Amino acid sequence: MNLELHAEVNADSDGSRLDRFLKDFLGDEISRASIQHWIDSGWVKDGNGKILLKSSYKVSPGENFLISVPPKPPLNLTPVKMEIEVLKETPHYLIIRKPAGIASHSGPGDRSATLVNGLLYKFKELSSVGGEARPGIVHRLDKPTEGIMIVAKNDQAHAKLSELFRRRDITKKYLAWVQGTLPEGEGTIDRPIGRHPVERLKMTVTPKGRASVTHYRILKTAVSKNGRKFSLIEADLETGRTHQIRVHFQSLRCPVVGDLLYSRNAALFENYGLLLLSYLLEFKDPFTGEEVQIVLDPPQRFENFESNLENF
Repeated sequence: MNLELHAEVNADSDGSRLDRFLKDFLGDEISRASIQHWIDSGWVKDGNGKILLKSSYKVSPGENFLISVPPKPPLNLTPVKMEIEVLKETPHYLIIRKPAGIASHSGPGDRSATLVNGLLYKFKELSSVGGEARPGIVHRLDKPTEGIMIVAKNDQAHAKLSELFRRRDITKKYLAWVQGTLPEGEGTIDRPIGRHPVERLKMTVTPKGRASVTHYRILKTAVSKNGRKFSLIEADLETGRTHQIRVHFQSLRCPVVGDLLYSRNAALFENYGLLLLSYLLEFKDPFTGEEVQIVLDPPQRFENFESNLENF
């Protein structure tokens, strides 16, 4: 049986290309190239049952689309035994604590075990709409980032949870130690982010990038005996771009402590890893209407860094 998803256009998407609208509707874990393939293959119809074959078709408020995707072949991923802390489980989704140092899913050139391998070992039901290599993954955390993630058990849950992210009806907050001091006790970083033009593993602030907004407030500041300044911040993401927090704070010359990709002196803090934690998640369960809030305490390495901070 084909996977069928329904998408309705709201006023915010008026005039968007069909492929861009469907990408925003389905979430960041489904590539635009995949959606364009669906359209080219005749798997997208309008509300009257007409097949739409142009990705550039301009959508209007009130229009409805039916996406009918043929089932994928069986997953060919090896389950790997892995310690995964489950914070909440329902018939439709899981909320887990992703360990630092584990990629959410496989990527080009990375053959190491990922969170997906561990999920396949521990759970039988995972959604498939995100792609063969990404069962269950609705959103992701960077490999060195620790914290809360939602995993969809089925395709219906994947669609409903992706819609919450698209509408920004999920609150995500992070804790991070950053180097330096920020200009204000709280503020907003509104700088577009795109792929780095030379270093392809990096993202960067660029006028050609996608709109990216991070709100922050400083929780505490500290100075080492060598005069290095540090700030513990809480970040609230309005958008969810790749490496968003890391890139935004690096653009203010306040890189996240231990960031091997964006900080020149990250090796000084190698014993602590990347000091970035997805610590709070709030949303209304799309199946029950329950208000869900999950909050994590900082891991021991955060405390170890703070107690040794004066020595840097």
